[in-house]
Amino acid sequence: MIRSLITLLVVGVIVWAPWMDTTPGRATIDQTLEAFGPLPSTCYDVEGSQLQDGVQVRWYPLGRLVHACSGDYIVWFWGSVKEMGGVYKKAEDIQPKVSKPLTCRNILERQEARLATSTDSAVELFEGPYATEVDYSLLPEAEANKTIIAKALNDGPNFAGSFAVTSWECGANCQQHAIVDTKNGQVVAYGLPTEFGVTFTLDGTVLITNPVENLPELPDTNYEAENVALSIARLPREYYRLTSDVLSGTQYLVKLCVESAATGYIAVEDDRLGVVNE
Repeated sequence: MIRSLITLLVVGVIVWAPWMDTTPGRATIDQTLEAFGPLPSTCYDVEGSQLQDGVQVRWYPLGRLVHACSGDYIVWFWGSVKEMGGVYKKAEDIQPKVSKPLTCRNILERQEARLATSTDSAVELFEGPYATEVDYSLLPEAEANKTIIAKALNDGPNFAGSFAVTSWECGANCQQHAIVDTKNGQVVAYGLPTEFGVTFTLDGTVLITNPVENLPELPDTNYEAENVALSIARLPREYYRLTSDVLSGTQYLVKLCVESAATGYIAVEDDRLGVVNE
């Protein structure tokens, strides 16, 4: 008799239990997102037919089952979360996942990883003989700095295997840049403006304007530091790749991405601005 009563009591509690109610599913979903990050809610089969739209919450003994395209998750009524077949997390161990902004460098690193698998991605160093005359046919205005460009051609490549990048001052905190092909003397870029120069490598095809490593240190006082940070933040940091036109064989710069020059800068020089360095 007592055993029967206990059994009925357990069954009654389970049937009555508030965690069987799936109407407050938003809080359950939020708890799952905090534990495991974003969950894909819309999925399709191999033929493109939609299988599910939205994250679903179902009853589960002593908790709720959150069903998403990426799998199933159990949220127990005492606050812990478990991924079906995955890792168990106690309520006190659950920390929200902080998403970080995707920077140009992140995108570039992904692109570089893809290019590394290509058979023709390697940059070959051109050792001469270099062209003896500069070709201004693509950019006639570059003749305004022909002495500087001619010297760069004579000095040899420092970028992308066979190209020479040269720079000159155009005022206070102002530089301009040109790129010449040492194979044929052709100027392929001219007048690229910066305030803190450029970075590039002999064995790479990417050129970056106003790179973080060229930026000044923040001053000691908060007021001065804020002013410098604002002046840096208004500048663009541009990422270019030297690309060859398949049909004509002409080389040119392709702009890959643009971001504020303060990206990656304030995180380094942060203590005077009260920025938390994560």
